[in-house]
Amino acid sequence: MFNNHLLRHGSFVTYLVFFLIILINQPVSAQESLLFSDEHLMLLVEELGAQHDGNIDLTILQEEFTQLAANPVVINYASFEELSRIRLLSDFQIQSLINYIHKNGPVLSTYELQFVYGFDEEFVRLILPFIDLQIKERAIPDDLDKKLASGTHQIFLRSSRKFDKESENSPNKNSIPGNGTTSPILGNPTKLYIRYDYRYKRKIRWGITAEKDAGEEFFKGINKNGFDFYSAHLQINNFGFVKNLSIGDYHLRFGQGLVLWSGFSFGKTSMPLDIKKRAAGITGYRSTDENRFFRGLATTLTHNNIDLSFFYSGKKIDGNITEYDSTRNKAITVSSLQTTGDHSLAGLASDKDAVLEQVFGTNLTMNFNKVKTGLTFAHTWLDTKINPPDRYYNQFYFRGKQLTHLSGDYQFLINRINLYGEAAYCFGRGWAILNGALFNLSSEFSLAMLYRNFEKEYFSFYGNAFAENSGGRNEKGFYLGAEISPLANWKVSAYFDAYKFPWLRYLVTSPSSGTDYLIKIDYHPSSQIEMYWKIKGESDIADINEDLPGITDQEAINRLNIRYHLSYITSPNLRFRNRIEIARCKTGDFSPEWGYILYQDILFTFPQLPVDIRARYAIFDTDSYNTRIYTYENDVLYSFSVPALFSKGTRSYLLVKYSPG
Repeated sequence: MFNNHLLRHGSFVTYLVFFLIILINQPVSAQESLLFSDEHLMLLVEELGAQHDGNIDLTILQEEFTQLAANPVVINYASFEELSRIRLLSDFQIQSLINYIHKNGPVLSTYELQFVYGFDEEFVRLILPFIDLQIKERAIPDDLDKKLASGTHQIFLRSSRKFDKESENSPNKNSIPGNGTTSPILGNPTKLYIRYDYRYKRKIRWGITAEKDAGEEFFKGINKNGFDFYSAHLQINNFGFVKNLSIGDYHLRFGQGLVLWSGFSFGKTSMPLDIKKRAAGITGYRSTDENRFFRGLATTLTHNNIDLSFFYSGKKIDGNITEYDSTRNKAITVSSLQTTGDHSLAGLASDKDAVLEQVFGTNLTMNFNKVKTGLTFAHTWLDTKINPPDRYYNQFYFRGKQLTHLSGDYQFLINRINLYGEAAYCFGRGWAILNGALFNLSSEFSLAMLYRNFEKEYFSFYGNAFAENSGGRNEKGFYLGAEISPLANWKVSAYFDAYKFPWLRYLVTSPSSGTDYLIKIDYHPSSQIEMYWKIKGESDIADINEDLPGITDQEAINRLNIRYHLSYITSPNLRFRNRIEIARCKTGDFSPEWGYILYQDILFTFPQLPVDIRARYAIFDTDSYNTRIYTYENDVLYSFSVPALFSKGTRSYLLVKYSPG
């Protein structure tokens, strides 16, 4: 019974009383500077981390918010594309803001911004750190040397290491705590990261990144040049007809991600309307994913409303080697491509840079007022054949060395309706189609719909479209999302997604289907307090091994998470966050498994010192990994922690931030 879990902790009753006392305390005062915009980022990162089981590099996401706050968008002069940098703005809100400024002139105050259709006081508070209301453009130096001198330089260093008493006392001390293996690591367990970045407005940017994961060799073995991974980029924007020029490492993001979309991608989150991708085209690469990026030369040329992009990339990537030619010192066949970038063990190190990958192609985008269309061509060539072992579920997986794609995408913004989509064909294999619609029915009610159909034969190395399953293949689904504001200070967000897999999947030996839903209720009684209730459920099918050898049965797996979260300011320098979450997982006719977490956050800023303190104390108890609960944890700059908490225990941290100058 779930009650037994609560009683396992002797301190639970005391903690719950403390939790309830805090709930009934009323905030006394607050400053407008202490806003809740970071709560939005916290929830978004938490959900993305849970979707990828914590294995996702979200450095760019936080950097995007940080850089946007440091270089806010001058909304009175911004184009649709520039306003799209503010992820919190929907296409409807962007067009509404542009129309308002065109009709009434520049927005002079945040109070006036509330009168723009689709904006309200709460939303203006949310985007305030990322906008600039200046009505005169700042003077820009004419001399190139002065321009470059006015740019900003940033050097970032980070080191981390896991400590574990068991591993320190074990016979094999050269293993990484929590990596699921006792194999000896090649290097020391310290993780190192260094990055230099130069930025002049949004015109010029260059930088160098170096990283060594925990356990990887450093100035020895396969890494005689020091770090395990190096990356460099130079990006120049808006130089005459050259809209963008990237040399070195870069991202490609076109259409809705059926063919080319490197880096992270938003899926199903608590923002049910934010499912349409905003293609940024070519952007510099500054992350630490060692495989899913492009290295070479890319450029976008622009004339009037037409953008023409060309790109070439050539780099080595990791692969699971199954056949090797020792005379040529070259892999002949790999069973799959690796994506972790971890080379801490001998077996992993031997698979490093096993495959030479070359990608080239072009994109044509035409943007005419409220209509945008695009055409993408891409060809991928590998010098090593991919040949996964024959299994029923992977019968239609890609096998070979080359892939060619052609896709077309569109977007129409008609009054309060936004239609968009992409259709892609993988030559010799199959189709993938995605179509969506956003309806802004009123300022209090909006809808989102999306249909996708990915044939089981379709495949793209860099596809990252909206989907339930990874890989962007073998899936059909329909998504419906809504946001409703029934009363002042209240908002209800919800989505329902039904999907099916026409062919087998890994660990699912028959075609299957599932559903996924979320309901989130937000209440903001004032600018100093906010709370929300969230219910998330999922139903799926998985194979269950029976006691008899070779006999496999299938059972429905139903997961449910219920959460209450409160964040409030009690003084100009003190903020609290409280959360309680319950998890339930039921497999077939087996008894349900339960879990819970409670935590208390304290965020304090010293009045006279540039010092911030963030602390947490949490208790959790779950039956198994099936009822794990993901929680966002404050960490050092550009570093995220979204651990999956399971079993029984407590977790606490103290983060001190000093900001001189």
